Amino acid sequence: MVMAIPFLNSLRASIDGELWAIGKSKAIHIYNGINLFDRFIPFDSRQTIPFLDMVTLIKRFGFERGIALPHSFRSALLFYMARTKERVGYARNRRGFMLTHRVSEGSVEPTVEHYLKIVDSLGGMRLTDTPFLAISADEENKFDERCMDVNKPYVVFIVGAQYGPSKRWPSPHFSELADGIAKELGMKVYILPGRGEEVLAQEVYKGVTCKDHVEIKAMDIRELKVCLSRASAVVSNDTGPRHISAALSIPTVVLMGAMDERYTLYPSGSTHKISKDMPCRPCNDKKCDRDHECLKNITPREVLSKLEAILAN
Repeated sequence: MVMAIPFLNSLRASIDGELWAIGKSKAIHIYNGINLFDRFIPFDSRQTIPFLDMVTLIKRFGFERGIALPHSFRSALLFYMARTKERVGYARNRRGFMLTHRVSEGSVEPTVEHYLKIVDSLGGMRLTDTPFLAISADEENKFDERCMDVNKPYVVFIVGAQYGPSKRWPSPHFSELADGIAKELGMKVYILPGRGEEVLAQEVYKGVTCKDHVEIKAMDIRELKVCLSRASAVVSNDTGPRHISAALSIPTVVLMGAMDERYTLYPSGSTHKISKDMPCRPCNDKKCDRDHECLKNITPREVLSKLEAILAN
């Protein structure tokens, strides 16, 4: 969603009519404060809104164009069954027959570029190639009410990754880094686990010696945004929140593992990647038969030195 922002911003400037969004109601809050859409249609699950009911709704609105950003068959099927006049997207996953406008793609494309090519194909003009985000006043106020105990200065840790172990820096490394931040920088560390990552967060916390400097905070997407925006720096696995903090112009140290960095490449003065050259990297595999050496070889001391250099600037 963050890497789609340059596309969405450019698309909005390229059309005369309204731009609506269809998506998950919790996730859409990522876009609060940047005025991308005129209206939003929540589509959370098959249970809350049956697919055929959504098709009926889309048909009733009579959209001129539907752009299926996800590569899923279902996202294209929605506009196809609703008989939307122009249906735009990439012809992956055997869905090409449902699209009236198929965007061509190369073998390896950065995600930001992948989306911007849709604007190109529609005759629009690119405004930016760097994702950006904002915090709304309502988000600031609600965060201050609910998270009064979050005090600056602090560093945020993103210790999980929904993709799997090949994107996760070892928990003991995070623990050692937290102690280094507490002892040498005198700053607090907040660990922000995503859904299902609570055990990982506890593993990191248990390994910390300076426990009075480290806390685990469970936050929704709006609170996460505000917390990241107020951090002195963020240390993150190669996962979603690292794009959020970078888009908020917060120095973000990204620990790169098995994934091909070309897919998430875009101009960013806030992103500081650390990786190790390995003969098997990048493999893009979720599991590793070499014990995730590419991540383990990134040392806590190396990351701490990077943080010290960033904070000095």
